[in-house]
Amino acid sequence: MRSDRLLVLVLTRRCDRNCGYCPQGFDDADMSEGVLDAAIDGLLPRLASPARVKLFGGEPLLRPDLVGRALARLAAVAPGTAVELPTHGKGLPAVESLLARRPEVEVFVSRPHPWAARLRGVVHNFLIPPGEAPAMTARRLASARRLGYARFNFLPAYFVAWTPAQLKGLSAAFAGLRLVLGRWAAAGRPVEVVNLSRRGSTPLYNDGLVVDTDGEIYNSNLILADAVRPHRGRLRLGDVLNCGLLAARPAADVSQVLSDAFPAGILASTRAVDAALTEFCLSLPAGAAA
Repeated sequence: MRSDRLLVLVLTRRCDRNCGYCPQGFDDADMSEGVLDAAIDGLLPRLASPARVKLFGGEPLLRPDLVGRALARLAAVAPGTAVELPTHGKGLPAVESLLARRPEVEVFVSRPHPWAARLRGVVHNFLIPPGEAPAMTARRLASARRLGYARFNFLPAYFVAWTPAQLKGLSAAFAGLRLVLGRWAAAGRPVEVVNLSRRGSTPLYNDGLVVDTDGEIYNSNLILADAVRPHRGRLRLGDVLNCGLLAARPAADVSQVLSDAFPAGILASTRAVDAALTEFCLSLPAGAAA
């Protein structure tokens, strides 16, 4: 029995946006209903409590039918299981009625659509690109707050090169955000910094049982990064047709695959921005974040 608490289901590898600073590789591949059912039935019982399921992609709402099927099957197999749905947000209106019936679904939206702000418990994945002026970062945060967002997951761009000047600007941006959050808290309007409740061995990506569109099982969704394509087999655990034969561990650990897949300079930038994010989170004054 594995101790993982997270099951990641890659419903599709397709995406209809070309977002800047996204390290993922995309393909014209969707998960079949059979693979989806087998993954939930065979792997969910292996998760330690409290379990979470992430409906991932690509852009998962390119297959709203699979999102609906996954939620229905989870409700039948393990009612109340926490579900995460990351999306750029364009497809959310099409599943509004479905999400209204599923309070266990936590939507992470990367673009602060006014419509999405009214979803219960919605989280804004707040990207900070290299070179953005700190004042602009603060204005974007304030704009999202005015739209109604009160939960934020801060994400400096990972797996891209940051210059020393850009890293200095990121530290200044985090200092400004810290002041903004403190002022909001003092005014009785604190926000939740979701980063404070998330941990992982790899920046941006997740540890757990990860089922790709073809039913192959891995120990991290790092396998979706374009640079990791040649190394995916090293993180393989098995397939959904033989869940009982899962390997105890993959041939290589995630940190080694990171080192082999990405240039040293890119990794150094990624670790630097992750350290800046960690310092920001740990230095938030008491009460500045709910």
